[in-house]
Amino acid sequence: MSTHHVEALELRPVSPAETMHDSSTGSDNDEHVEILPADADPLVAAAGLRRTASSIKVPTGSRTSKDDVNELLQPVAVLPGRVDGGLNAWLAIISSFLIHFASFGVQYSFGVFQERYQNVDYRDASPSVLSLIGALGPSTMFVSGGLFVGHLAERLHFRTVILMGSLLIALGLFLASFATQVWQLLLTQGILFGLGCAMVYFPGAALPSQWWVKHQSFASGTAVAGAGAGPLVYSLVLSTALPSLGTKWTLLAMAGITLALLLVATALVRTRIPVRKRAVRGSVWSSLRDAKFRYLFLGRLFIPFSYLVPFFYLPSYVASVTPHPPSFAALLLMLINVMSLVGRIVGGWLADRLGAVNMYTISVLFAGLSILVFWLPAGASQPLLILFALTFGTFAGGYIALTPPMVGQLFGVASIPSMMGTVSLATAVGNLAGAPLAGALVSAALKVGGGGNKWITPAHEFGGAIAFAGGMMVVGALFMVYLRFAVLNRRFFVRY
Repeated sequence: MSTHHVEALELRPVSPAETMHDSSTGSDNDEHVEILPADADPLVAAAGLRRTASSIKVPTGSRTSKDDVNELLQPVAVLPGRVDGGLNAWLAIISSFLIHFASFGVQYSFGVFQERYQNVDYRDASPSVLSLIGALGPSTMFVSGGLFVGHLAERLHFRTVILMGSLLIALGLFLASFATQVWQLLLTQGILFGLGCAMVYFPGAALPSQWWVKHQSFASGTAVAGAGAGPLVYSLVLSTALPSLGTKWTLLAMAGITLALLLVATALVRTRIPVRKRAVRGSVWSSLRDAKFRYLFLGRLFIPFSYLVPFFYLPSYVASVTPHPPSFAALLLMLINVMSLVGRIVGGWLADRLGAVNMYTISVLFAGLSILVFWLPAGASQPLLILFALTFGTFAGGYIALTPPMVGQLFGVASIPSMMGTVSLATAVGNLAGAPLAGALVSAALKVGGGGNKWITPAHEFGGAIAFAGGMMVVGALFMVYLRFAVLNRRFFVRY
């Protein structure tokens, strides 16, 4: 059993100049200092206090009650070690990496399962119904995260929630191995698996931010890189295992391997912030009264409409529009995944210097522009398509990795699980609707002859879908620009 110790909470008055911004530092004696903002709730502002040994922030403009303030100002139980380094901080990155590797590895390699189901196991099922199995996983993850999992992760110990999620993931894959009808896969490999992913993802994504302050974004980016490495490894393993072992034994093997990885991740979990007695923030509707949350929510509503379109439609685009072989499409997807790994780590490193909100906005904007500038006019041009894969992968990777530190910067590290869960309700809409809408635009273009408007889109059936994807991501980026400069701070060269 690990030993806990309680550090004394130091409260002292601070000057008005000090309360104009939040500053956090980590030192070898495990002290973590934060300044409560002067324009916070009057109960907090009146105190004018500096507190240590906690990474809980009271966000500006919050509707914090007296009970909430009392809870936030209680002494904080912390584990031995220090922030920005030390054993616990590095274990947090490793644990989070394994969680992203295992959960997203299974999710993003579903295309290998779909091909097997379509050609071998369920030949009479329509492709759209089979694709729904893979879509239900992330959709269930994001919806359940917003409805209850995010808040649950703040009310229970992270290790407890992650353990429950690990068992649900393994159970979903185990039961899927005995499925004989598609609806059974929808319930097991879809919904049950997605619920388990939610219970490991939201606390797992928030974990590094509890132990890293100065290098919080870099730590988060390194951990989230597991979501890029996992699909690469799982896809290779599944491509070999399914033809040789068959569907049932492959699913059983995946259940065992994934459970083993997640149990290791669970054992490595160490938390710094104590469990909350009750939720501080309410529903999504009450959160929408906060301008910061409102524009972040709108941005996250538009961005996911675009994110999955290249992954879903690049192979079809290469086959229909270009004379290049299918191996070229595989190369483009590999470049996107590899550059996404690089973008997550480099984006996190830059965010520690430029600010998580700034770097997140830059990542989303340039990811959207890469679709419009490189993919839209590419046609059959190999150089333009390769340039698109490199730029989109790099900036889209930053967009994925910077969500936890950005949410922590806006709403406080202690609120990352619940606020990420609430924001994920918007993400679920785009994930469910984005790719089907793009497909509908392709189908509509084919019905009218395959050509686009020559002044707007190229003369092939994918022009409208590509323009739609790039436009939606740029619109989401514009909401983030408004949040940054109209809501937070109008000054351009400010680290935020």
